[in-house]
Amino acid sequence: MITPSIKTNLILKEMGVTRYELRSKQQSDLSKTIFSYQKGNILTLLEQSYDDLGKDKAELLNAIVDAVNSVNEDTIQNKFNLEDAKKIILATKDIKGIISFIPDIGTLDLSIPFVQSSSLNKMISDTESKKILWKKLKEIILK
Repeated sequence: MITPSIKTNLILKEMGVTRYELRSKQQSDLSKTIFSYQKGNILTLLEQSYDDLGKDKAELLNAIVDAVNSVNEDTIQNKFNLEDAKKIILATKDIKGIISFIPDIGTLDLSIPFVQSSSLNKMISDTESKKILWKKLKEIILK
């Protein structure tokens, strides 16, 4: 028995049209753009610029950073790709810890305390993810 889906695929195949194609490898992770936001001695890694964050996300980010920040209020913003991340982060002075809000970025193999967090979007709607982040911050950065 030929189902409508199989029939459609056969007709398209006869016409030389492939319905499904293998995806080419996604853009290399090394060329992925990363935005950093440093406030005092805490560096955060973001998927978009701090200036492009919505009001809720910016307030949440500032609350998180202020909770673990122990020095001045100077802020620094930067944009780089994953390939250059390690060099740029190591060149940054007085970093007590790094909080990444970018999924699947890894730890970058730095000697600086590193915390992987859920995205800011998820944390706004899910209080459990905030608790998990706070626990990680206490164990890794605030120890």
